[in-house]
Amino acid sequence: MKRPAGGSAPVIVSIQSQLVYGCAGNSAAAPLLQALGATVYAVPTVLMSNTPHYATVAGLDLPADTVAGLLKTTLDRVPADSLDAILVGYIRDPGIVMAVAAFIDQVRQSNPGVTVLIDPVMGDLDLGLYIPEEVSKLVCAELVPRADICTPNVFEASVMTDSVNASTATVLTNLSGVDIPIKLATGINLETPGDTVTTQLWSDGQSWRLTSPRVNIRPTGTGDLLSAAFLYFWLTTQNAADALQNSVGVVHCLMLDAASRQLDELEPWLVRSLAEVDRTQFTLESAA
Repeated sequence: MKRPAGGSAPVIVSIQSQLVYGCAGNSAAAPLLQALGATVYAVPTVLMSNTPHYATVAGLDLPADTVAGLLKTTLDRVPADSLDAILVGYIRDPGIVMAVAAFIDQVRQSNPGVTVLIDPVMGDLDLGLYIPEEVSKLVCAELVPRADICTPNVFEASVMTDSVNASTATVLTNLSGVDIPIKLATGINLETPGDTVTTQLWSDGQSWRLTSPRVNIRPTGTGDLLSAAFLYFWLTTQNAADALQNSVGVVHCLMLDAASRQLDELEPWLVRSLAEVDRTQFTLESAA
């Protein structure tokens, strides 16, 4: 994994879902990363009018060969060795999983230092899997092993570690043993009543837990935003604990803004204009 040369803006290919309206997938990650200062090339895996929790939704799954063509042609315009990172999120087609795996391998041939963040978007504790089971198995077999950074929620971590229905503590213990340089488990304890949420990080043989206040809304795209923000701050600082605090702070700030204005969707492009969150409300502690 490398840091952008000379402190320049990170250059990132982001491969995930894309919406006309709302904050999820590329429609969350790209505006946030651009607002923070990154250059983003957004490749869609599905195109949708909005997320499915609205009463109406339209869209389509892109054919795998179309996504493969988009990725291939992107490298005709943007040299592989100019990329700092590849960010991978929601995929629900097995052919696209394989196309993305091949793209990662192709970029690494000429750019072995590229950072690959895999957000294994597969489901949640209250919903279960929301992609086909065969695709979830391919994500775990083909994409997760290619990750330098992996950012599952608790349910996705349980799928990755064959510990679905196990306790959260068991899932986190199992995740800690997965051979990925940096792992970030998100949304810990959200399934139980309380005033806080925990995010746990493993990096360089160390582990930290960050506890932050809950915000009384449940918008879409928070995981997508957290993964994108963590990637940006990792690329620009090379300090995993700092990236954890900064990325959680960004998402918390956007959620406070949405709650104060009673918005249905987060607005990540506003991140630079919002007042910085009070970090004294956050607790960072060693989890070793």
